[in-house]
Amino acid sequence: MAYAIKASCCALVLLCVGCEQTPTPDPQPAIIKKTTVQMKNELQHAIVTLKGGLTPRLADNVFTNSSTLLLERVNNLASPLQHAIIAMDMSSVSRFELQKRGELCVLYFSRTHNYVPLETVVCEPLQLDLK
Repeated sequence: MAYAIKASCCALVLLCVGCEQTPTPDPQPAIIKKTTVQMKNELQHAIVTLKGGLTPRLADNVFTNSSTLLLERVNNLASPLQHAIIAMDMSSVSRFELQKRGELCVLYFSRTHNYVPLETVVCEPLQLDLK
């Protein structure tokens, strides 16, 4: 009887060890070597998915120099001289980060801690120059 209990315990331990999940790799900041129209479209769609609102306009070189994108909702108030006055509200700034998570490129939204996997975006981890 004691042998059967020991054998069952050993089998249970081996089963639990065999089922241990491989940890997911830590996300790394990433950049894009060359942005295409298709990549920009997917990034715009991901931003709307994560944040909602209108589709933002993105620069042709988005995420080529930095892994971070800051989007700000700007209120333009017309002055009597018809010059735009820009009223900045820091709560209106949204921060996105392009990340490499294993083999995936994802767009991460820091406010909600959510991300969207990107299918057409080819990115590589940002190499930090520590000189």
